[in-house]
Order: sequence, then structure tokens, then C-alpha cells
Amino acid sequence: ACAPLWSQQCGTSVFSSGRCVQLDQELQLVATMAPTAQRCSTFMDIVVVLDGSNSIYPWEEVQAFLGNVLARFFIGPGQTQVGVLQYGEHLVEEWALGQHPTAQSLLEAARNLTRQEGRETRTAMAIREAWWD
Repeated sequence: ACAPLWSQQCGTSVFSSGRCVQLDQELQLVATMAPTAQRCSTFMDIVVVLDGSNSIYPWEEVQAFLGNVLARFFIGPGQTQVGVLQYGEHLVEEWALGQHPTAQSLLEAARNLTRQEGRETRTAMAIREAWWD
């Protein structure tokens, strides 16, 4: 069990998550653990749902925005993985979670992303698909 003011390392970031103690099956204190850094046991998965219809212009600004957002995360196995679903009239998985295992690869993919285009914008369909998959 953990209480606030204890830091742990998640990838290359350190987060305060609590001070930890070990409890038995009856939730009685067994031992207090020293506040040492430990690796985060979970990954952060981000799926970007990106409008690629003709109503979005200029596309270069979308690419720049996506690159700026993604550059703020620590990308890699055991850290943050990013997938992109682009929609307009149809939904296209541009890349799956973990397909780009490095920040450099991910940012290059964002720079080279082409717009799907289309006259319809099916936002609800795209969000539903991202949520179910």
C-alpha cells in the first residue's frame, strides 16, 4: 500500500506516488519499505483520433501540432506508446501502438502523415472505433 510523497520512476520520468508499506491479508502492517525508486509497472498508451477530412486546413499545421504534442512524451517500450487513427469519410489506422518504438521514428511518421481527405467528418465513428479496439 502506498501513501503520497513517495517517488517512483516511470520510464525516464519520476512521479510522486506515495510512501509504501507492506500489509498482510488482514491489512495489518508487516513492514515499512524505504522510499526508493521503483520502475512503473504500467505502460501509457495514447491513441490519437485525428480529423483528416477536407474541413481541416492547412494540413501542415496539423502535422506540426501532432509533432509538438508527441515530442513531450517519453516514447519507447515500457514507456509511452502512440497509435493514430485518422478519419474523414473512412477510418484509417495510420500506425498501431508500439509500431514506432522510438521518439525519432514517431516524430518522423507524424511529419510524413498525409491527409485522408473526404467530404464527410465522422467523428463519432472514429471515437467509437478507438474506444472499442
